[in-house]
Amino acid sequence: MRTNTHRRSALRTATVSVIAGTALLAPAAAALASTSAPERPAAVQPAAAAAHTTKIDIGAGVVITVKDGHPYYDGKVIKPGQTVDDGIYVHLSADGKRLYSKTQGGGVPYTIWDVKTGKAIGTQKTSPTAKASLTAKPSATTVKAWQELRVSGKATGINASSKVSLQQKQRGSWKTLPASTSVNKSGAYSLRVKLGLKGKNDLRMKSGATLSPVFQVTVR
Repeated sequence: MRTNTHRRSALRTATVSVIAGTALLAPAAAALASTSAPERPAAVQPAAAAAHTTKIDIGAGVVITVKDGHPYYDGKVIKPGQTVDDGIYVHLSADGKRLYSKTQGGGVPYTIWDVKTGKAIGTQKTSPTAKASLTAKPSATTVKAWQELRVSGKATGINASSKVSLQQKQRGSWKTLPASTSVNKSGAYSLRVKLGLKGKNDLRMKSGATLSPVFQVTVR
């Protein structure tokens, strides 16, 4: 009987211990369940991109401001192909990529600016709005077949580095020959030419849509 009593006492003790352990864990679990989840920080909206601004100092205290590729003079945008001439000359090319300026009188060349970078990229003597023209003069009017001669001329209203090509009239239509060169900063050009078509050759120079007057060279 003593043995049974001891076993019952041990069982009761174990039972009480398990219940007591459960009672102790329950409040902790309840506390964890009641804790609210941490709030997520509000999404930060990206700042609007700042406008890209370039300054072009054309001289005489005049600065052209370029905002997002659009040049402004006296607070007003200059449109492609537009010219401002109020004592200060400013012209924007038709493609909006080059700005021409002049702050002094005759004899001073026009400065050419890259609108994107604001840097000067050259000068030219003629107005960018002057009507384009092209002259051409051969160094000889009579040559032997494949004898070299030169064709020289002047380009007006045509940008420096523009291509000029020689054209020959063949069977009533004009053909562009594989002979070309570029206009220099002064608007001049000079081209080496060799002709093999015997007889009188009708020739002219071409740059874009601009054509020179026709000239003749006779090949013997």
